[in-house]
Amino acid sequence: MGKKNMQSIVNALTPIANELPTQNVKRTPAPATPKPVTPSKKPPASADKPVQFGFILRKSLRRELADLADGAEMTMRSFILLALKEKGLSVRDEDLLDQRKQR
Repeated sequence: MGKKNMQSIVNALTPIANELPTQNVKRTPAPATPKPVTPSKKPPASADKPVQFGFILRKSLRRELADLADGAEMTMRSFILLALKEKGLSVRDEDLLDQRKQR
């Protein structure tokens, strides 16, 4: 297909493509500040049971997190929970305690 034919195809399809919803996506700006978390009245007893949660970090970030937590004399879990508490999560003081078994 020649350059001239390709240009005529582009010219013919451009008005159609501009009408497609994927071509006219309007982005809404993210809110400047996150909405405060409002705790529910009383969570059911099963909601207070500990559950495991994990996420993946780059190795360098994991090392940095470990260093920051160590510098604060905290576990990484407590360090993360404290950061989440500062963002409005309803973290209790007992949530920050070291959960590892003592030897």
